[in-house]
This record gives sequence, C-alpha cells and structure tokens, in this order.
Amino acid sequence: MTNYILAVETGGTKLQMALGTAEGEIHFNYRTIIYPENGCQGILEDVIKAFPVLEEEAEKRDGKITKIGIGFGGPVDSNKGVVIASVQVPGWNGFSVMDFFKERVGIPAYIYNDSNAAAWGEYCRGTGRGTKNFFYTNLGSGVGGGLIIDGKLYDGQGYGAAEMGQTWLCDFGHGKGRPEKIENMCSGWAIEKKLRRAKIPADSILWKLCKGRQGELNCAMLGQAVKAGDYYANDFLDHIAQIFSVALSNIISLFSPECIAVGGGVSLIGEPLIERLRKYTDPFVFISSRNRYHIEKSRLDESIVLVGTLLLTGMK
Repeated sequence: MTNYILAVETGGTKLQMALGTAEGEIHFNYRTIIYPENGCQGILEDVIKAFPVLEEEAEKRDGKITKIGIGFGGPVDSNKGVVIASVQVPGWNGFSVMDFFKERVGIPAYIYNDSNAAAWGEYCRGTGRGTKNFFYTNLGSGVGGGLIIDGKLYDGQGYGAAEMGQTWLCDFGHGKGRPEKIENMCSGWAIEKKLRRAKIPADSILWKLCKGRQGELNCAMLGQAVKAGDYYANDFLDHIAQIFSVALSNIISLFSPECIAVGGGVSLIGEPLIERLRKYTDPFVFISSRNRYHIEKSRLDESIVLVGTLLLTGMK
C-alpha cells in the first residue's frame, strides 16, 4: 500500500491539490478557483469537500492519505502550523491549519510558505539541481522568495525569510523616485493594474488583444504583445524588468547564489522576460559574483509549490 501525501496550494487566485509521494511525484491533480471574498473558511471547506474524491483516488491506486502539506501564500509559523497573516484573503491571521485538519479529517497536517516550498521543489527537481546555493522567486499575484544555503532551506527564525517582494526600491521613471515595495511594482496584480490605467498608444496591439476593453488587460496579453514586437509592450516590460533586476542584484550580492530561478504566472512570458532580467541584472552585480551565477525560468511551472510541499512533508 502506498502512503500518499495530500499537497495543497492556496494563494490569492487558485486552489490546487495533488496526491503524491515523499519523493515529489504527483499521481493525481485537483484544481479549483478561489473566491477571496469567502475568506479562509470558504477555502478550507473547498478542501474538505474535495477530500472524499482524493481519498477515493488514493484507494484506486492501492493507497491512503497519511499526511497533508499546505503551501500557503503568505507568512506562516511552520513549527506550530499556524498562519501569521494573509494580505490577499481575510480570516487567516493566527489560524491553526494543523489543528483544523486534525479535527476535521484526523490526519497530521503541516504548513509552509508557498515560496519556500517552491524553492525547495525547484532546488531538488528543477533548475537548482547540482547547486549548493540557490534562490527562487515568483512573479505571480504577489512576489515571494525562497533561499537555499549549503543545500538547506533557509527559514530565518522559523517565520519565513528571503521575502524579496517585501523589500523596497525607488520606482525610478514611472514612480518619480518614491520608495515602493517590489511586490507593489512587479507582481502580476501590480502589472495588470498599471496596464489598465496606462495611456496606451492607439496603435498598440494591446487594444486588439483586449478587444478595446482596457480593464481586461492581463499579463498573458502583455506577453503576446511583446512577442509580436509591439513597441509600447516591450517598453513596458523593460521597465518592470529593470526594477526587478535591481532587486535580484541585491540578492546576488548578499547571498551569492549559483542559480536564480524565476517562476509564477508572469514568468510564462518566457525568454523575453528572462533575457531582460539577465541583461539588466548584470551591471548591478558586484565583481565577486560576476559570471558566477545564472538566471533561468523555473522548470516546474504550475506544479512547483505542490512538488516542494510533497518533498517537505515527506521529510516529517
């Protein structure tokens, strides 16, 4: 009989669940949409409703669910199994995920920051393989970070670390030099907010992609316009990449990772984004790190948090 782990990824826009093994192998996926207005209880009830389906899938594979791991989109106390806070969904602050699942399904549960889980997954099974020092960052609904030092996941005092999205820079150019968080300038939500308020030239292909409805512009459309050679879209992406590259150069100077992997929905733009990050990061990197690091797109893509959660929970 196979002892399955149920991995759960919850953030600001999606709820993913997977049956998998301690080695990070996913055997069954389940996905649904999150409605933030329903709060944390709405999300947890969605997991409970799906649980019989996942139990049945485990039984079909001659197995059972023995552990639950949650990759959570926000800071957590992973030792106590408690959420510290969520900036996207109400009701999570101080909530004990460990106690909830023990009471409702009688299975031990563990919780990790989603970027930490993603970093560990990408380190073990993606672009980080073979390195000692590795950094992962996601450009999604938010901006996170996860750091591996000497082959170990770095978690600061146990409440999360490497939160690059919560560091500050001056928003040079468009922001008139005001200090701002990286997350508020470069996350998927921030990019879409800027696009929907921007003075976009009439000849930009973005108007065609959104069918004239600027309020519906998204990162996927931006990526399409960039690849089509749209001047405005390329200039827009340049600005985002320049800001993000300064943040990456700070990480490199502080921790000297051999590899940086970029994931999240915005990273699906692909090489046009990654090439810019390489180009704009290099001039800011201190000489001791120059030519001793590389920037790559995450290989695990949508499964990254789930894989990392399986691996971390398998170590419990």
